[in-house]
Amino acid sequence: MPSGSTQFRYTQTPSKVLHLRNMPWESTEEELVELCKPFGRVVNTMCNVGANRNQAFVEFADQNQAISMVSYYASSSEPAQVRGKTVYIQYSNRQEITNNKGTGDSSGNVLLVTFEGVQPNDVSIDVIHLVFSAFGFVHKIATFEKAAGFQALIQYTDAPTALEAKNSLDGRSIPRYLLAQHVSICHLRITFSAHKDLNIKFQSHRSRDYTNPYLPVNPTAIEGIAQVCL
Repeated sequence: MPSGSTQFRYTQTPSKVLHLRNMPWESTEEELVELCKPFGRVVNTMCNVGANRNQAFVEFADQNQAISMVSYYASSSEPAQVRGKTVYIQYSNRQEITNNKGTGDSSGNVLLVTFEGVQPNDVSIDVIHLVFSAFGFVHKIATFEKAAGFQALIQYTDAPTALEAKNSLDGRSIPRYLLAQHVSICHLRITFSAHKDLNIKFQSHRSRDYTNPYLPVNPTAIEGIAQVCL
């Protein structure tokens, strides 16, 4: 690496979100997580952003984990690399990645919920429905697994209902008595999704359409049961 270049902006205030530049434009979320996971748990990512699609953001579960990554490469003779390209890393001005689909804080009728501290099968879809239906009629739910962990898309009738649910539940935990015995806590992190309508193909333990009682039941469907229509 040339002596005149640095990978980090030392004067920036530390954040649990890191900004990565000079990423290969076709790099994947999996490659980003692979680069970062030796330093801690990655809870959210945003890939292929910027005019040249060569920037990315990664959010760690804890700020100290982000500091650990910055400190390591600041003192290492080997730069961070993805597909042989040197990646330049600095703290982000943001304190969290609000939506990994780039919708920012724009409200909508579909919420993206991340369940922290649990495994995919620890929180049933019936519990999810019970918690979120307290704020209005839940039309559809689709659950899935991403780098951020176990997540769900939850569709309400309108944006105001979704906003009320988000404001009431974001940062809160599901009541302990609704969880399995081996689960000590389930923390909710909620953002708005860019999706408007969820196209659920089957009723199953991973997806539900509460507006269509005639939808076929497929209890063994795990993957590929929910597609999203914008």
